[in-house]
Amino acid sequence: MSGGRFDFDDGGAYCGGWEGGKAHGHGLCTGPKGQGEYSGSWNFGFEVAGVYTWPSGNTFEGYWSQGKRHGLGIETKGRWLYKGEWTHGFKGRYGTRQSTSSGAKYEGTWNNGLQDGYGTETYADGGEPGGGPGPGGSPVEGGGGGEPGAVGRESEG
Repeated sequence: MSGGRFDFDDGGAYCGGWEGGKAHGHGLCTGPKGQGEYSGSWNFGFEVAGVYTWPSGNTFEGYWSQGKRHGLGIETKGRWLYKGEWTHGFKGRYGTRQSTSSGAKYEGTWNNGLQDGYGTETYADGGEPGGGPGPGGSPVEGGGGGEPGAVGRESEG
């Protein structure tokens, strides 16, 4: 394995280990004009385990497979933190999403990035909704007030 730096035509760069003309070993890849960066382990051009930081400041630290988040990981997105499992790029199977600025929290099952099945949701004021899963797997709104339904929303990764 050798190492070095490669500057892409779009302004991005990779600095780290190489094998067979692909990123391999440990390295840092930055997007064009500072638009995000990944630092961590590579396996023949694919991320394996490391930290990705988006231009917005959102981060993901965890495992990857074939270019997608897969396995255990921690995502920070704005004032939300998700700790749990990922499947082919989506929050999957089981995890906890909680607000970093209030007591709002959801812990339970996930499918394709959305709350699915059973879990416990707590609103910012400490209240809990009144029942099991509602339509689409989201917990039934009601009860404590605070930020109902906010923990199920998704956008940039």
